[in-house]
Amino acid sequence: MRWTPGRDGEDDVADRALREPDWPTISEMLARHPATLAILAAAGGVAVCWITRSPLGLVAPAVAGFLLVPARAAQLLAALALAFLVAVAAAVAVGASVHWPAAAALALLLGAVVAAASGDVPEPADAGPVPGPIHPDDRAAAGQAAARAFWSGIPQVVSCRQRQADGSWRLVELRAEPGYRVGVEVAPLVQTPGQAWTTTDDPGETAAAIRAARVIEELHGAAFAFDAAGRFTYATPIAQTSIAMTLEDLNRPLGGGAFIDGGDLGWKQGVHPEDYEAAAASLRRSLRTGEAFNHEYRVLRATGDYVWHRFAIRPTRADDGRITGWYGIGFDIDVYKRTEAALRERERTLAQLVDLVPSHLWRLTPDGEPVFYNRRMVDFLGFGVADTARPGLTRLDALVAAAVHPGDAATLTAALRRSLATGEGFAMRYRLRRADGAWRWMSSRAAPLRDEDGRILQWYGLCHDIDDQVQAEEALRLSRDELARAAQAASLAELSAAIAHEVNQPLAAIVANSHACHRWLSAEPPNVARAQLTAERIVRDANSAAEVVSRVRALFRRAPKAHAPAALGAVIAEARALTAEAASRACVRVEVEADATLPAIPLDRVQIQQVLVNLIRDALEAMEGTAGERRLRIRARVADGAVRVEVSDSGPGIAEPDRVFQPFFTTRAQGMGMGLAICRSIVEAHGGKLRAEAAAPHGATFVFTLPIAPEAQA
Repeated sequence: MRWTPGRDGEDDVADRALREPDWPTISEMLARHPATLAILAAAGGVAVCWITRSPLGLVAPAVAGFLLVPARAAQLLAALALAFLVAVAAAVAVGASVHWPAAAALALLLGAVVAAASGDVPEPADAGPVPGPIHPDDRAAAGQAAARAFWSGIPQVVSCRQRQADGSWRLVELRAEPGYRVGVEVAPLVQTPGQAWTTTDDPGETAAAIRAARVIEELHGAAFAFDAAGRFTYATPIAQTSIAMTLEDLNRPLGGGAFIDGGDLGWKQGVHPEDYEAAAASLRRSLRTGEAFNHEYRVLRATGDYVWHRFAIRPTRADDGRITGWYGIGFDIDVYKRTEAALRERERTLAQLVDLVPSHLWRLTPDGEPVFYNRRMVDFLGFGVADTARPGLTRLDALVAAAVHPGDAATLTAALRRSLATGEGFAMRYRLRRADGAWRWMSSRAAPLRDEDGRILQWYGLCHDIDDQVQAEEALRLSRDELARAAQAASLAELSAAIAHEVNQPLAAIVANSHACHRWLSAEPPNVARAQLTAERIVRDANSAAEVVSRVRALFRRAPKAHAPAALGAVIAEARALTAEAASRACVRVEVEADATLPAIPLDRVQIQQVLVNLIRDALEAMEGTAGERRLRIRARVADGAVRVEVSDSGPGIAEPDRVFQPFFTTRAQGMGMGLAICRSIVEAHGGKLRAEAAAPHGATFVFTLPIAPEAQA
């Protein structure tokens, strides 16, 4: 419970309080300041001891200490003090010597202690913590406001007289908070200033009911009582504030005779029209039979709002069992109702969200029995957990047997049983039958909800339709296989084209040399020496073709490298020699500039020679039909830790330098488009790079680099 100060009251009561201070009595001051009384008693006791020259005065401070112990103990000790006074009086009666001034002083001190301990000063009802100092007549109302705020959840604003620094009383507003968070917005209930407790002048036999009502209001903050005929005899100010009616208003006849006989009283005007008839009928039945009254209905508040109250009314009886009156409480449950409505709205919103989720959501008991399917799952299956037409499917094993694909049922059942036994979640894929009979692949997951002690309260699961995804994955696999086969076919075609391209030149040389050998042998007389030389060339070209085929196959098989250190200058010279006849027929001047200090580098001699021959042949073909000087230039030098080889021609140049390395791309009608692609593959297999660029002032230059071995660089 928490109190916060309100604004000062500004009515006539406050003004009168300022003009006419209400000073506390001496006994009130002593009761509120027990330490002061103890000091005074001790001083008085010392004075008595000094006057009487006896320890008699020590009794006073001892009795003053009673104020520092609980009330019941103080009352007991005060009774002992009275007994001591009686003993003094008896001593006087038998003629004993007593110092009368001292005895009188002691009696006065003891009287003050007894008065304080016996409860002569009014104490506030203990109905909850209240701020002090509050006027004694207002403490019960403040306590009621605190209790009502706690039970109803509605802040209470009450006007009370509070003591000021100068000792006067001032009317102020105090606000009692519930002490806990309320989930809905509520306005505070204000008790108007000047309202008095309302009790009938003649309670009659309802005195017991009034006493019971006052006990209730100390706990709950609002109560009432009425007689056996239903006429109110008691109502607290807070109760009147809630319904904006006084005792007279509540009992005002509205016609129809006595209430118990079907007539109406004034409190009807404070009940919602839709709720009154049922509430009145129930109360009349209780008045006739003596049954307890428990009812909820809406009550008109002073603000003009109807708020829900829960009423509990019980009878009081005489010794002969006859009902003498009724007492009860109107418990404000407006916060509860509004919170309940808000929760229902949130639950409805959540249910809508759950049904809109594009997945199947379900819930199981700790034993695994289905208790909830969301709307999407019900629509998918064609039934729900409460489907009376198919009651067997509310059991998990029956549901699996009926809705899960036979090929997946055993696996799913085993996974569910393992999870239920161990408390571990599960995740798996299985096929589920749709309402139209189609099987759909589902991805399902489940996890337990546990309490603070780790016990499983419920299982929550999610099923997501992944049939389209599974079909797409399978199609991606109608596609990867085909792509692999197509790649294999393409590789085979590329290999075949590469072999055909590379062996074309050696085979052409073999054919040409064969014809030459035939001519030399057919001459008269036969030129055997020249025929023998030509036959040796045929053997050389045949071996070259065989090596080309072997190297190309190794290149496409990614076979282990057969690299050995070799002088690149010698490889260039061999390539020039192999293409010398073709260069001579094309009237092309070949220039070679090779640095004499070129280091030996690890390479496949035949493959690098193949690259040079291809580049030289392409350059020769590019310069066919061009006017002017035809020149082919080959340069080899060391640059940036690698050997750089350039093959330049004076032809027309190339329009698309990047595309010329693509397989089957060619700019010549008779070309296959595989030469440069093979060259790039060979160079990259050696760790180098091959590119094409424009030459100045015209022509094209093909540049490739080969890395130098670390020991060669050293």
